[in-house]
Amino acid sequence: MNNIAIYLRISVLEKGNLGNTEDTINSQRNIIKSFIFNDQELKKANIEEFIDEGYSGSTTSRPGLDKLLLKIKQGKVNCIIVKDMSRFMRNYIEMGDYLENIFPFMGVRFIAINDGYDSSKESQNGTELDIQFKNLLNDYYSRDISEKMTTALLVAKKQGKYTSGTPPYGYLKDPEDNYKLIVDEKVADNVRYIFQLLLEGHTLNETAKTLNSEGVITARARRKEIKGYDAYANRWESNVEDTIWSNSMVRRIANNEAYTGTFVFNKSTKSKLDGGKVIYHPKEEWIRVYDNHEALISKETFDEVEGLLKSRHRKSFSVKKKRYQNSPLATFVRCNKCGYKIRFGTSSNGKDLISINLYCYHCRMLEQEEKLPHYKELEKEVFEILKGKFHTDKAEKKKLLDEQKELYDRNEQLLKKKRIEFENYKFGKISREDFMEIKKQIQESDEENKERIQAIDEELKQAGNIDKLTEDTIRKYIKTIYVSGKGIEKIEYQ
Repeated sequence: MNNIAIYLRISVLEKGNLGNTEDTINSQRNIIKSFIFNDQELKKANIEEFIDEGYSGSTTSRPGLDKLLLKIKQGKVNCIIVKDMSRFMRNYIEMGDYLENIFPFMGVRFIAINDGYDSSKESQNGTELDIQFKNLLNDYYSRDISEKMTTALLVAKKQGKYTSGTPPYGYLKDPEDNYKLIVDEKVADNVRYIFQLLLEGHTLNETAKTLNSEGVITARARRKEIKGYDAYANRWESNVEDTIWSNSMVRRIANNEAYTGTFVFNKSTKSKLDGGKVIYHPKEEWIRVYDNHEALISKETFDEVEGLLKSRHRKSFSVKKKRYQNSPLATFVRCNKCGYKIRFGTSSNGKDLISINLYCYHCRMLEQEEKLPHYKELEKEVFEILKGKFHTDKAEKKKLLDEQKELYDRNEQLLKKKRIEFENYKFGKISREDFMEIKKQIQESDEENKERIQAIDEELKQAGNIDKLTEDTIRKYIKTIYVSGKGIEKIEYQ
């Protein structure tokens, strides 16, 4: 059965010019589904959609595309359908690499409807001159549009127009002028309160804990109130809906000059070479438009808080390459109470690992933290669980294979017996009733043997020689480990 991936994309420009981006997404969807339902082979397939709204085709860093490529790597997609090639990718060289090398190697069929391209019907995997020429035009078009948009955005920003997406916490976009910021009266005092707490000498962590204990609404929760949905809902796996303040959130607010009424831009640019890598500019190259919108705090307050935070900052002596490794459990353990990842904080002397401290940051910030077991105890317990559940030594493996061979032989004998008894029935040696009873018994034994053969197959698939705990071993068998102060609460297996 085919597993078809439908890929839908609209660009930044298309998203900005449309009142409802769903219009163009629906248009692409309708074209593709009409194509699928008119094809006798494709209409029987499983269909999954991958969507990117407001992403350029010249970049490969797109959440929808990333999910699609992961499914391809996992072997869960064997056909991709797009309206046209430019929706999938505008980069001429990378598109050619996918058509000529990656998709054929992965056994993935690629169909671009408007381009009349179907890799299953092409002899050269997209290397024909017309396909190359179309990809070259798409690439050129993308670069041309990108240059024009960059220039237009720079002009707009120099005029003090806020061209970014979501405004900083404490501000809203003016309903009458989408490029102007106005104060969000509901949370503006929260911003002032954060600066006040920091001026009083509270650390970033202490400030965040105070905000959490007083139930101050977070930026993410406020965005959800305004938009009616949570754009970050699926980014973190957790058992709790409410978001909390963290020291990094407080730091972002404390470092944001927008609260002084200043619009700052040119902090970074994307390289036109090196795959669109982000280049961060020094503060001296930032461009500022002063008194651009209503300030929430004074410039003096901002500078004083900035000075306080700098005075507390500790210099870290980074080591070029770690000579030690974190626990192999580090990426698999979550808090049983809230569902957030448990942090494995490492302490070292720069060369050797001294200790690993386990804690749930989410619970810590709500002052609901439990003392978690020592990482060595968890490693030992997980190792024993995996060994008891999945370890199979050579002798056990041979025993399973021998048992399976014997079952195959038994079924062969049962088949022969069935033929003999059928002949006996045909020649009148046994009655029909006797034959039906014998046939039923043979069938039951056959099915019982087949079930055991299948069970052995599953055992052999899971079988492994687990002699030590490694990250690869854990990943092979375990998806998530949930822990509390009592120890391991539950394990989700692959």
